[in-house]
Amino acid sequence: MQPLNLDHLDTFDFQPRTKTHSLGFGRRLYYAAGQPASWLKTQVSTKSDSSISSPHAELGWQQELNFYQTHSRSSDLNFFLPHQIIQQPFTIQHEQFEQALILVDAPAHFQIMPDQLSVTQIRQHLLQAVEPLICLQQLGYLHADLKREHFVDDQGRVCLLDFEHVQPLDQLEVHKLNATPRYMAPELFQGKAKSLQSEVYALGVIFYEWLSGQRLQATDYLDWAFLHCQRLKVELPEQIQIFEKLLALMLGKQKQHRLADFKAVKHYLVTEIE
Repeated sequence: MQPLNLDHLDTFDFQPRTKTHSLGFGRRLYYAAGQPASWLKTQVSTKSDSSISSPHAELGWQQELNFYQTHSRSSDLNFFLPHQIIQQPFTIQHEQFEQALILVDAPAHFQIMPDQLSVTQIRQHLLQAVEPLICLQQLGYLHADLKREHFVDDQGRVCLLDFEHVQPLDQLEVHKLNATPRYMAPELFQGKAKSLQSEVYALGVIFYEWLSGQRLQATDYLDWAFLHCQRLKVELPEQIQIFEKLLALMLGKQKQHRLADFKAVKHYLVTEIE
């Protein structure tokens, strides 16, 4: 993307889009409807009088920024949106920030519904979502916060968003559990560490909700645990039941009964779905 001139950042008319629950963690998200439209993601400085970031939130933000800085210049990686990293003081709407990440706006990958697609097109749509996860896996990381909204399209390729919880595959045992119950594999409710298999499960939930056109429902954390550990049953409309076995292999209640990683998901889609 074309770098923004920090001396004229206010001319891009960045407007606040932060969800209420994020404000307490010091997070700020702004949107500018320019050419191209852009999102600016930042964290209120701990020196700010208006808000003090929690240590946990600050750690997540810094982890994401470090991940971009370390890996986004590699020509071999294709899961990052076009972006710009700001690492000098700047002001938006009279509030001072120290650093930020600017991302181009991109449409959600799963916004199109499968009833508008053929089986071949659905398979291709799912394969496109798997590719950036394979790339991340080969780099040696879990995204560790997979959600439907974290997949976006950029000029024919699928990119991932939000790397605040990214984890090295060789250090999974040292990280504390932080997951969204909707996408949690059964073993995570038992206090186990995240793994490639738990990531496959989260992707399976995303695929299942998209293919079925239904959102999983639960009332609280214990209800989510009961849903994932006992009562989740895969059922798809007749015209796309060919994907049921794939979902069953991704949503196995025990890790050893699940597809091993994202390469295995891709292999199944390529070899078993026609």
